[in-house]
Amino acid sequence: MNTETITDILGLIAYISPQARNYVELAVRNEKLDVIYHKATEQEHGVFCIVEDDQCVIAYFSFIQEADSDALLDLIANTMTPYLQQTGTQELCFNLYGENVRAIHFVRQLGFQTDMEGYHLYYDGPHEPDLSHTDLIVNTYEASMLTPLADLFDRAYAALNAENGWPLDEHRMNISLFHERLEDKVRNDEFRSFWKEGTLIGAYIISGGYIQDIVVAPDQQNRGYGSAILTHCIRHMLGKQIPKIYLRIAKSNQGAKRLYERHQFKVVSSFAEHTWRATKKDSV
Repeated sequence: MNTETITDILGLIAYISPQARNYVELAVRNEKLDVIYHKATEQEHGVFCIVEDDQCVIAYFSFIQEADSDALLDLIANTMTPYLQQTGTQELCFNLYGENVRAIHFVRQLGFQTDMEGYHLYYDGPHEPDLSHTDLIVNTYEASMLTPLADLFDRAYAALNAENGWPLDEHRMNISLFHERLEDKVRNDEFRSFWKEGTLIGAYIISGGYIQDIVVAPDQQNRGYGSAILTHCIRHMLGKQIPKIYLRIAKSNQGAKRLYERHQFKVVSSFAEHTWRATKKDSV
């Protein structure tokens, strides 16, 4: 592939997510990218490709315009069927640009199960957003906070976990691992908790240039605390000289999306992530 083709493919993959683009770029350098289909015309602009290694096979499908061709869906089926029939140890994933609705439904018909649908956003606001109106006390983490923090995260993510069939008490069930994670985040200056009169209001966790978690206690929402915590997080990350701030949210969480957009976050990509989980019948 020439440089122009590679650049175009990476740009198309970026519509799925920044991480997907970086992963595919690495695959290009390691000669691990298999381009099944690529077209860059005014009528059709998109890519269907696969990155495979010993641990996993990840398919990517990203078309700027809705891919409405039966031939493309047949190509997906013909390409993926041999992988679906394998009984090896490789994980099989299929990630799509979130606007390719017909292809997303087709992949699910093949038997792929949804992991998450959502958006990646990036911060496009001032370097020092205003944080003058807050009465929250900012803290980090110590062991005495573990139980209330585990309860906070489980309550904050209850709706998302229920929607996806995930455990509702994941943090409490794995509280030792949660403790280790928080200690690691404190060492890397990537965690803050927020309190008022001894009550835990919320917290955030960052990971490099990503806001990984922003949570507010359900009974403390709609009081401006989410905005205050988000603003503190942005200022903290910019103070660490992080050049670009990203986050990702579930498609169903439109309230959070509106909050971030009010704070000058813009959508950079839309994703639909899937994993193949073979049934006993499929495995025979």
